[in-house]
Amino acid sequence: MTRNLRVGSPKLFSRIWRSFVLKQVGSRFHFRRVVPQALRPILGKSEIWISLGTAGKVEARRRAAELHAQTSDVFRGLRSVSRSKPPSEISTPSSNETADFMEKHGFKTKDDVYRALLEKYQNMLATQETIRKNDVSSAEMAGQIKYYKSTMQHAHDVRALSAGIEKIIAVALDSQNHMTAMTRKLIEAANINSAEKKVLENEIKRLHETLLSTFTQALNSRGSTNETSAPATAETETKPKKVAATPKTRPATLLTEALDRFLNSKPAKSLETQRDTSRTVALFIETFGDRSIREIDGKVAGDFRDVLFSLPASHGKTKNLSLQDEIDRAASQDVPTLSAKTVKNHFMRFSSLWNDLLRRDMVEKNPWGNWDFNLTKKTSRRAWTAEEMDKLLQTPWPLCNIPVDTFQGITMVAAYSGMRLGEICNLRNEDIQTIDGVPCFRICAHPEDNWSPKTEAGERLVPIHSALLDWGILNFQKTDEKYLFSDLKDSHDGNRGADFSRAFSRYKTMMELPPAITFHGFRHTVSTLLRNQNSDIRELWIDALLGHEASHKSQGATTYLSGIEMQNLKRTVEAIQYSSFVFPKFDVSRI
Repeated sequence: MTRNLRVGSPKLFSRIWRSFVLKQVGSRFHFRRVVPQALRPILGKSEIWISLGTAGKVEARRRAAELHAQTSDVFRGLRSVSRSKPPSEISTPSSNETADFMEKHGFKTKDDVYRALLEKYQNMLATQETIRKNDVSSAEMAGQIKYYKSTMQHAHDVRALSAGIEKIIAVALDSQNHMTAMTRKLIEAANINSAEKKVLENEIKRLHETLLSTFTQALNSRGSTNETSAPATAETETKPKKVAATPKTRPATLLTEALDRFLNSKPAKSLETQRDTSRTVALFIETFGDRSIREIDGKVAGDFRDVLFSLPASHGKTKNLSLQDEIDRAASQDVPTLSAKTVKNHFMRFSSLWNDLLRRDMVEKNPWGNWDFNLTKKTSRRAWTAEEMDKLLQTPWPLCNIPVDTFQGITMVAAYSGMRLGEICNLRNEDIQTIDGVPCFRICAHPEDNWSPKTEAGERLVPIHSALLDWGILNFQKTDEKYLFSDLKDSHDGNRGADFSRAFSRYKTMMELPPAITFHGFRHTVSTLLRNQNSDIRELWIDALLGHEASHKSQGATTYLSGIEMQNLKRTVEAIQYSSFVFPKFDVSRI
């Protein structure tokens, strides 16, 4: 009967209203629907949040009804063909019901159903992203319009004030000239000698120059103040600036200006450092605004420290909430807040920037140093155990924007090479080369994409493990693609591994693994295996394989590191052995 109701009709709204929540965040409405318990392992989430892109309640309800119908189709389809739960946990449709469903929608096999559902879910995600980008663009446009209006009004006020001051000076000069002329006439009419007349003329000249200098300094001082406080406009920049009679104070430098001038413009600073510092500055501006660097003192730094310790550890992931809403949520729901290590990292980035400003005498002191951070409570990262790696093999990868083949390929490379996630995700097809007869991954900088290894030692050759070759890692190469793992997409800050990192974190939580286990743990696992095995593998070779600075700082270790033979590196990588860690073999037909 529900199928016969027209989308947007009052009856349909009243019938499905209890199935979802229409929530207003700021001026926009959002659609929220809870994912059924049995389908959460498949979708990898417990609820669906989608911005409706409108502030009108009637239009929001209409769009919410459409999204409700779409999500219901997804849920219904997943229930009808799902094989991720046993019959005792979910209701299993009969073979006739499944056949009717597939015939009704034109599906021939269950794989067709899975593909159709996946495509529909991906379309929903794409629609959500489009709406989000439109919201962001609208907000930015509104902010720019407001800024331009404020700037134009300020410029108009400055011009009006300058015109008024110029009129006052003109009247004063006219009065002074008239007084000078009258005084000259009195001198000429008076019966005085030439010496007295000369003294009076000099005094009149001195008074005239004093009055003129006083008004000129007042005008220049007022103009200097306005240039410092008002945003520059095209009109004010084209006017020649007057030279003040007294020394001017140094114009105020905003925090964003200092960041761009003294950090982001330095080629010596890595992209990662620039990105992390920019995020810290953005968080400060979100809290206190874009302040002058001379206004930021110890009190402001302390207030920022208090804000950081009040933010939830998941800050930034819930984009619908303001900063204050995030703090209130952390306090009311007793959720974990930012760790002391994270807060300390924010302060270290600011301290590094302020040290540069100190050297240039642009600030008087560094308010970001000498703060106490309790780092005793921290989660130590460790290697994977054999049981945990077996659990990873047995747990299905959830349905998300990272294909299961890409997940398996990245994980296999990490387990059999010890490479960092960023190094794996940025591998290009051209980075797979044969050196001295050995297939290798070449890890090197790509300046055109603003990516480089973490350290100088990170630029290296990593022989491809025989287990990877047998598994089919080279089948990921595609002639029309740039990257080896072409399904990965760049994030807004150019980090190709960001989506995978978030998806793996959710996957790890679903497996109920401890916080000490992360994807970076594969690197610890490889290092532990190589350093504990009973063979003649040298520490120097292990450091070269993993891209570490040499463990031994001898002349031989530092000078002759580049002379390690490829066969020695091949022996080192082949020493990485597991009892049974391997995914089903990969071939091109699975793509």
